[in-house]
Amino acid sequence: MAPILIVEDNEINAEILTTLLESRGLANEIAIDGVDSIDKCASRPKDYYSLILMDIHMPHMNGYEAAKRLKTELNITAPIIAQTATTTTPESIREHASYITDYLYKPFKPDQLFELIDRHGFQQA
Repeated sequence: MAPILIVEDNEINAEILTTLLESRGLANEIAIDGVDSIDKCASRPKDYYSLILMDIHMPHMNGYEAAKRLKTELNITAPIIAQTATTTTPESIREHASYITDYLYKPFKPDQLFELIDRHGFQQA
């Protein structure tokens, strides 16, 4: 089963996501920021990750920039779901639509996370 990449700089948030995914038997890996996400994706085959959960507000490189680089420079095909605690505008959603597949707004309920995972085609082996 192809893992889900969690890109999250907050250790507690990363642990929560890992625990939730593992409770459903979903393999996952963690990248601590946008730069780390690019490094991890660059060191793996293009379609290694089935889905990327990308925090937006991170040090070193924000989630929008990381997502854009993953899609345009590395040609990653996995859907990228942005995680954010801030409100997005229709203009912002349109601006990032070519590399952000969907949004998960923090705080979220586990069912919201799993509904997005199911919606974007993640299949368990």
